[in-house]
Formats: sequence, structure tokens, C-alpha cells
Amino acid sequence: MTEPGFSQPMSFAEGRTLVIRFPRFTPRITFHANDRLTVEVIDGENAGFRDTVAYRAAALRQKLVVLSWKEQVGSAVVHVLDLDAGETYTVVAPAQGGLQSLQGRIIQLAA
Repeated sequence: MTEPGFSQPMSFAEGRTLVIRFPRFTPRITFHANDRLTVEVIDGENAGFRDTVAYRAAALRQKLVVLSWKEQVGSAVVHVLDLDAGETYTVVAPAQGGLQSLQGRIIQLAA
């Protein structure tokens, strides 16, 4: 049993896809079995980037999820997904250093 105040680890259904519209670029995230995802930048800066990596997700409460992964290029990504509001608050730690804080709109595509 999880202690009060601690999040529950979770997995996204295989095939579930999220598109996130940030001001400068748009990634598409597709979830796979065994806690893996593919992120593809489909528009804007870094369009054409694609990576398949392991992810971790934790439900803070219903439809509020922390999603994180480390890309093969070394960048770390953490999203706070508010699935009710359709918004994400995201921090990216690029491999070359620094932090980027982003806010975007989530579009959920059918699995």
C-alpha cells in the first residue's frame, strides 16, 4: 500500500498517443508495451527528431500524471500532464546543459 501523499506508478495503454503543441515545436508521444514510448517532433524546431526510450509515469491524482524519460542523446524530459485541462507543464534538461521550462496544449489521439 502506498503512503498518503505518494504517487502511484502507472503505465499508459499501448498505442495511446499524445500530441503536445508547444509554441516552438510539436512532439507526438506514442506509448508501447513494457513502459516504452516513441517521441517524434512533427513540427517546428528539431522536426524529424525521433527516439524510442523507457519512461516512468506516476499518477499524482486522477488525470494528473508526471511523465519522464531520458533520451538517447542525453536530454532529460519531465512533463506534468493535466489530462483534464489538456495542458502540460514541462521541463527539459538538454544534454549540453541548462533547463527549458515549457507549457503546452495536449491533444489526445485514440489508441
